[in-house]
Amino acid sequence: MDEKHNIIGLITYHAAYNYGSVLQAYATQSTITDMGHDVTVIDYRPLEGERYYERLYWRGLGLKSSLADLTMLPVAGLRKKRMRNFERFISTNIHVGQRRYQEPEELNSLADAFDVAVSGSDQIINKHSNELERVDWKYMDPYLLKWANCRKISYASSPATMTDDELRRIGPALVEFSALSARERSACGKLRQVSGKYVEHVCDPTLLLNAGEWEERIPLRKSQHVPEQYLLFYSLLRPKRAVGVFRQLRELSRRVGLPVAVLTPQAGNVPKCDELVNVLEAGPEEFLSLVKYAEGVVTDSYHGTLFSINFHKPFWVYTEGTKEHELGTRRGQILQEVQFADRIITDFSEVDCTDTSQTIDFCNADIALDIMRSRSKRYLHDALS
Repeated sequence: MDEKHNIIGLITYHAAYNYGSVLQAYATQSTITDMGHDVTVIDYRPLEGERYYERLYWRGLGLKSSLADLTMLPVAGLRKKRMRNFERFISTNIHVGQRRYQEPEELNSLADAFDVAVSGSDQIINKHSNELERVDWKYMDPYLLKWANCRKISYASSPATMTDDELRRIGPALVEFSALSARERSACGKLRQVSGKYVEHVCDPTLLLNAGEWEERIPLRKSQHVPEQYLLFYSLLRPKRAVGVFRQLRELSRRVGLPVAVLTPQAGNVPKCDELVNVLEAGPEEFLSLVKYAEGVVTDSYHGTLFSINFHKPFWVYTEGTKEHELGTRRGQILQEVQFADRIITDFSEVDCTDTSQTIDFCNADIALDIMRSRSKRYLHDALS
């Protein structure tokens, strides 16, 4: 008997100018489509999210944030190009619905539009995310699928730093879901406690596709803006920290004999010098290419870590804290699951230029990822059927 073909409405952070957000939306859409369903990504873009991502300056986040943004005046052109690259990727690769929604009540028009509504992934149920921190709780309601009359499921949604009291506020909405899942093991227990329902532990959507599948679906041409060989540094650090980090990166470049492609979206005014190459304009497609062709990746980013593992790149996860503390973060949790906790560093001097994809054993990581993928796809298949 043929599997039932369902009309799926997917809601997530699909339009944040953040590599992990857009690429997880794409991967979720692709995986569900591969299962034979018809997926539409709901174009919910509240004004707060637009203000945070689309304004270059004076985003209403306070004086310190505004002053930090002003340090990037010299690279305003690169930032605008980056925004265009994101929108190009979204319009080309994500099947977004025809109507855009800014207010939660507007989604009530979709109440009977789908067979199944899917919420996730990313921090869409985290009140402290960039999109939800400064607005009323009602702006989370669309992600909690309060508008939908159909079957409701979640995929890898993360409450991140929500307190127990805050989580209790969303518990009644979660009770209405027929299937719940989370990408962090710690989140599974918290969501189970407030919903009274079993919560499946699943992988981040970007891991649902292996490196070969990413390359089949998105053309990853090498950028003409980077040298033939380079290290990639991808970080979400802010300008105040960046000054010292850029100095250390120059020293790292001289030590390993390779230029460093620097991707720091929140601190994009990279010094112009032989050792560093500013790749601030990169959109999601360019980001994947930068990872694929790098000799190695140094990152403090969760998704920078995931794509490095997935693409079998020599990588180092940089933290300014202790290694013990890092093991408790979402980066540390995935590193332990794939047996790569030894890739955590606290100083750039720990970057070993003799590491290559041949000297690093990815076999155990691949086995762990295959198990995660299989379990996660099985959850999605059963929840959607």
